Amino acid sequence: MNKFLLILSGLLWFVAPMVSAQDSDFGIWTSLEVKKKIFPGFDASFEGEFRTRNDVGTIDRWSAGVDLSYSVNSYLKLGGAYNLINYNHPKREWEVGHRYSFYATGSYVWNRIELSLREKYQQTYRVGVSETASRANPKKIMRSRLQLAYNLPKSKLTPYTSVEFYHTLNNPQGNDLEKTRYTLVLNTRLINVVSSICFTDTSRKRMMMKMTDMFWD
Repeated sequence: MNKFLLILSGLLWFVAPMVSAQDSDFGIWTSLEVKKKIFPGFDASFEGEFRTRNDVGTIDRWSAGVDLSYSVNSYLKLGGAYNLINYNHPKREWEVGHRYSFYATGSYVWNRIELSLREKYQQTYRVGVSETASRANPKKIMRSRLQLAYNLPKSKLTPYTSVEFYHTLNNPQGNDLEKTRYTLVLNTRLINVVSSICFTDTSRKRMMMKMTDMFWD
């Protein structure tokens, strides 16, 4: 228990400075995910997600996706995913997007602590949106996520925290760090309750509460 309190205190210390912004937005992400083992090493998952913004007053987007992954060994997992996204654009109303991604995740477990690094290449094509001198379509992003998890003894709870960096790859005005996402998670075997603090830029912060139901075959 003392170890758990120490880990939890560290997670709170890591996240607390990020919630001090005066300008903030609160939204809820609700998703349903089904996972299936195809055969040893290969897994498939299907997920539907619904998001809100503007203090839950506006539908932000809904999406549906499929993910396939292969565990090379206990340290490395490779995967790819496709997502169909229907986004409620603040100025152009609803627009459809097709997102493809490929990723590699390396992880290492020491005692009950797991440290992992995921590198993900993401490409999103927005239907009916043309390229301009300041906008690329499709938009290409490299996402780098560092995650720390702690497996509580004699418990189904697994708290973890992560930080993820979004780097643009084909911005016509120059590539840079687009945003940084910080996440604090409490995970159980059947239900995930996720509190996320996301920096959309240097001046505006968004806080999301994500509810995820997951089922295993």
